[in-house]
Amino acid sequence: MKRKAIHAELRKESQTFDGWLKYEVTIQNPDGSVEKVPAYGRDLQDALSRVVHDEKVEKIQRKVGFVPIWGWAIAWFGYLGFISYWWQASQNTDILAGGVLSAMVILTMVMLWTKDRNVEK
Repeated sequence: MKRKAIHAELRKESQTFDGWLKYEVTIQNPDGSVEKVPAYGRDLQDALSRVVHDEKVEKIQRKVGFVPIWGWAIAWFGYLGFISYWWQASQNTDILAGGVLSAMVILTMVMLWTKDRNVEK
Protein backbone atom coordinates (compact mmCIF):
# COMPACT_ATOMS: atom_id res chain seq x y z
CA MET A 1 0.00 0.00 0.00
CA LYS A 2 1.19 3.50 -0.80
CA ARG A 3 0.66 6.65 1.16
CA LYS A 4 -2.80 8.06 0.65
CA ALA A 5 -4.73 11.14 1.66
CA ILE A 6 -7.64 10.11 3.84
CA HIS A 7 -8.96 13.52 4.90
CA ALA A 8 -8.53 17.13 3.85
CA GLU A 9 -9.86 20.18 5.61
CA LEU A 10 -9.85 23.81 4.54
CA ARG A 11 -8.13 25.90 7.22
CA LYS A 12 -8.13 29.45 5.88
CA GLU A 13 -7.87 31.68 2.86
CA SER A 14 -4.71 33.65 2.33
CA GLN A 15 -4.90 37.34 3.12
CA THR A 16 -1.70 38.21 1.25
CA PHE A 17 -2.24 36.14 -1.92
CA ASP A 18 -5.73 36.39 -3.32
CA GLY A 19 -7.18 33.03 -4.34
CA TRP A 20 -4.76 30.85 -2.34
CA LEU A 21 -6.04 28.44 0.31
CA LYS A 22 -4.47 26.53 3.18
CA TYR A 23 -5.58 22.93 3.75
CA GLU A 24 -4.69 20.43 6.42
CA VAL A 25 -4.34 16.99 4.85
CA THR A 26 -4.33 13.77 6.83
CA ILE A 27 -2.09 11.16 5.18
CA GLN A 28 -2.03 7.46 6.02
CA ASN A 29 1.39 5.83 5.68
CA PRO A 30 1.92 2.23 4.52
CA ASP A 31 2.62 1.13 8.10
CA GLY A 32 -0.80 2.42 9.21
CA SER A 33 0.44 5.55 10.98
CA VAL A 34 -1.29 8.84 10.27
CA GLU A 35 0.27 12.29 9.85
CA LYS A 36 -1.14 15.74 9.18
CA VAL A 37 0.59 18.05 6.73
CA PRO A 38 -0.25 21.58 5.62
CA ALA A 39 -0.99 22.01 1.93
CA TYR A 40 -1.22 25.29 0.04
CA GLY A 41 -2.80 25.84 -3.36
CA ARG A 42 -5.47 27.50 -5.44
CA ASP A 43 -7.76 24.53 -4.86
CA LEU A 44 -7.53 21.13 -3.18
CA GLN A 45 -6.15 19.38 -6.27
CA ASP A 46 -3.41 22.00 -6.62
CA ALA A 47 -2.56 21.71 -2.92
CA LEU A 48 -2.32 17.91 -3.09
CA SER A 49 -0.16 18.06 -6.22
CA ARG A 50 2.20 20.40 -4.38
CA VAL A 51 2.48 17.95 -1.48
CA VAL A 52 3.25 15.11 -3.90
CA HIS A 53 5.81 17.28 -5.73
CA ASP A 54 7.61 18.13 -2.51
CA GLU A 55 7.73 14.44 -1.51
CA LYS A 56 9.28 13.54 -4.87
CA VAL A 57 11.85 16.32 -4.47
CA GLU A 58 12.76 15.10 -0.97
CA LYS A 59 13.16 11.54 -2.27
CA ILE A 60 15.50 12.67 -5.05
CA GLN A 61 17.47 14.93 -2.72
CA ARG A 62 18.02 12.03 -0.31
CA LYS A 63 19.45 9.91 -3.14
CA VAL A 64 21.57 12.66 -4.68
CA GLY A 65 22.56 14.29 -1.41
CA PHE A 66 25.15 11.65 -0.51
CA VAL A 67 27.37 12.66 -3.47
CA PRO A 68 30.04 15.04 -2.13
CA ILE A 69 30.64 18.40 -3.76
CA TRP A 70 33.95 17.25 -5.23
CA GLY A 71 32.06 14.42 -7.00
CA TRP A 72 29.83 16.96 -8.73
CA ALA A 73 32.89 19.07 -9.59
CA ILE A 74 34.60 16.05 -11.19
CA ALA A 75 31.45 15.28 -13.19
CA TRP A 76 31.15 18.92 -14.34
CA PHE A 77 34.78 19.22 -15.43
CA GLY A 78 34.64 15.78 -17.04
CA TYR A 79 31.64 16.90 -19.07
CA LEU A 80 33.41 20.13 -20.07
CA GLY A 81 36.51 18.12 -21.01
CA PHE A 82 34.42 15.80 -23.19
CA ILE A 83 32.74 18.76 -24.93
CA SER A 84 36.12 20.48 -25.43
CA TYR A 85 37.67 17.34 -26.90
CA TRP A 86 34.71 16.88 -29.25
CA TRP A 87 34.95 20.53 -30.28
CA GLN A 88 38.71 20.25 -30.95
CA ALA A 89 38.23 17.08 -33.00
CA SER A 90 35.46 18.51 -35.16
CA GLN A 91 36.41 22.23 -35.17
CA ASN A 92 32.70 23.06 -34.94
CA THR A 93 31.97 25.90 -32.51
CA ASP A 94 28.29 24.91 -32.36
CA ILE A 95 29.28 21.82 -30.35
CA LEU A 96 31.02 23.89 -27.69
CA ALA A 97 28.27 26.52 -27.48
CA GLY A 98 25.48 23.93 -27.57
CA GLY A 99 27.14 21.72 -24.97
CA VAL A 100 27.68 24.49 -22.44
CA LEU A 101 24.28 26.08 -23.11
CA SER A 102 22.43 22.77 -22.78
CA ALA A 103 24.22 22.01 -19.51
CA MET A 104 23.23 25.41 -18.13
CA VAL A 105 19.61 24.98 -19.24
CA ILE A 106 19.40 21.51 -17.66
CA LEU A 107 20.94 22.73 -14.40
CA THR A 108 18.53 25.69 -14.28
CA MET A 109 15.53 23.43 -14.92
CA VAL A 110 16.63 21.03 -12.17
CA MET A 111 17.13 23.89 -9.72
CA LEU A 112 13.67 25.28 -10.46
CA TRP A 113 12.01 21.85 -10.28
CA THR A 114 13.58 20.99 -6.95
CA LYS A 115 12.34 24.17 -5.27
CA ASP A 116 9.75 23.48 -2.59
CA ARG A 117 6.35 24.44 -3.91
CA ASN A 118 4.30 23.78 -0.80
CA VAL A 119 5.27 26.87 1.15
CA GLU A 120 2.88 29.26 2.82
CA LYS A 121 1.45 31.77 0.38
